[in-house]
Amino acid sequence: MKRLIFILSVLALVASCRSNNGSRQKTQKDAETEFISSLTQADQDAVLALADDCMTKLRDGQVREAVDMIYVLHNDVVYQKNAEYTEQLVNRFENVFPVRSFERRYYSFSTEGNNDISYTYSFADVDDGSRTMRLMFNPVFVDGQWYLTLKDGTQSSKDLPIDKQILDNAPAPQAIRLNKQPE
Repeated sequence: MKRLIFILSVLALVASCRSNNGSRQKTQKDAETEFISSLTQADQDAVLALADDCMTKLRDGQVREAVDMIYVLHNDVVYQKNAEYTEQLVNRFENVFPVRSFERRYYSFSTEGNNDISYTYSFADVDDGSRTMRLMFNPVFVDGQWYLTLKDGTQSSKDLPIDKQILDNAPAPQAIRLNKQPE
């Protein structure tokens, strides 16, 4: 009887190993390859124009209009900003670090919820390069539309050192969803 239980246990183990071999988990690299290959030049042009428009509005003093273009990504959901965060951003770009001039440094696409558009901007009229900051957008692609979010310290970036980036064999990220109010 013990022998029969042992044989059945071994067979069950072998069967479970076989069924798992056929279904490989999707990796970060798989998600990147899939997302990048799905992007068209029009997609890339649209998101770069959106980010450039936001920066231009900030530079031209249309701060509230620019801030209204920015959303929040939390985990795998895109949200509208709340009033408090909106006011913090308006204060930042009107009073603390206003955009006087800007230059796009680089952009990089990775997945629908993790992309880079990096700018350097001057926040003072003195043009000696000492009064500049970086601003990094994380454009998010949901249901065929781009949403600008700001990178935060928890999000990966191609701008980070290799050892700080998401590993290629890490599990693929969750699909991004748009927070919609019930109709």
